[in-house]
Amino acid sequence: MTKHHKDASAGVAQVLLDGMPPAERAQVQAEADAKGVGAVEIVRQSLDILIAESRPASPQGKRVGTSGR
Repeated sequence: MTKHHKDASAGVAQVLLDGMPPAERAQVQAEADAKGVGAVEIVRQSLDILIAESRPASPQGKRVGTSGR
């Protein structure tokens, strides 16, 4: 991941953290404290996992299931 993308994902993570309900934010903060990192880093890591899991199984740019195209 490039420096630009890391900076952008941290910004997105901060926005998400700021919008969390207090109870959920407290859970994230507790996890961050236990791991010795900032709460934004926990949210950023979660975003990275979600993005990785959402990638399609087929190679990008290859059409799957299309006929005659």
